[in-house]
Amino acid sequence: MGVSTALIGLLPGYQSIGIWAPVLLVTLRLIQGIAVGGEWGGAVLLAVEYTEKEKRGFAGSIPMMGAAVGMILATATISLVSLLPDAAFLSWGWRIPFVGSLVLVLIGLWIRNGLEETPDFQKAKDEGRVSKLPIADTLKHHWKEVLLITGAKAIETAPFYIFATFGVSYATNTLKMPESPVLNAVTIGTLVSLFMIPLFGKISDRFGRKSIFIGGTLGVIIFSIPYFLLLSKKSILLLTVAVMIGYALWSIITSVMGTLFSEMFKAEIRYTGISVGYQLGAALFGGTAPLIATWLIAKFNGSWLPAAIYLMLLGVLSLICVVLLKTMSEREKSESTKNMEPYIADKIVKN
Repeated sequence: MGVSTALIGLLPGYQSIGIWAPVLLVTLRLIQGIAVGGEWGGAVLLAVEYTEKEKRGFAGSIPMMGAAVGMILATATISLVSLLPDAAFLSWGWRIPFVGSLVLVLIGLWIRNGLEETPDFQKAKDEGRVSKLPIADTLKHHWKEVLLITGAKAIETAPFYIFATFGVSYATNTLKMPESPVLNAVTIGTLVSLFMIPLFGKISDRFGRKSIFIGGTLGVIIFSIPYFLLLSKKSILLLTVAVMIGYALWSIITSVMGTLFSEMFKAEIRYTGISVGYQLGAALFGGTAPLIATWLIAKFNGSWLPAAIYLMLLGVLSLICVVLLKTMSEREKSESTKNMEPYIADKIVKN
């Protein structure tokens, strides 16, 4: 992931290599996307599996802060290089953040090199339960869980792109609002999420991952129409309020997502299971969300209502998927109850 990011900063322009410039750019972005699938899954499992069960909600929420931290770092970095003269920025200034990201890669490698396998995976390894081809076993035996994760991911990834990417474009291009205050609103919303994510991760240790996820999803469904309504007022204050509420609701969902998904699989295929489902959901419902929202608004003569309804429908899809999800603890309880049924029946007969 780090190498592909840095190479974007070193990529020759269209004037130098012609059509190969956009082809290579898209290729490097695809490599980033594939790599982040493994990186996200590894980060979540390291946090969750190294932690006591009673505190895993909070631990699993920490890696989920990565998107918010990345947004803030990206905004701050671009703000700094934007101080350069336009000619310098367009020539070489925009490349600095991409190449500079190698510093983060080195920090990440330093952290990872000091870690051993997690206790859960090491136990599976010692017992000889490690799959030789995890992707095959996952898709063969756990394809239902992967599909449910993909659907559940919809209401986490789509709002993020709507609030962060589409919201900026819609406010500046369609509503003709000034760009700088709009970007500031997104930054404020991101800061809100930095506090909300660990807070609700902690709360989930008490009230459960599913209940927090469902609450956040219902919040997004209810807020979809008010969000666009507030934006349509063309007020920076109301836009900032809308973005803050939107990011707060998104934070509730994302705070428990990593832990919830990790609790669905056994240790030997957990890494592959959560990564495949998570990234499929991101690809299907995340990157496409701004495009679909833009198309819907254009299709219906500038009305934002279809885009809001689209977001609400994704919420309904995710609710259905999450309700159908069964975590390992729920399965163990179900199996324990079934095993106890003959004993209970025998006791009743004897009594």
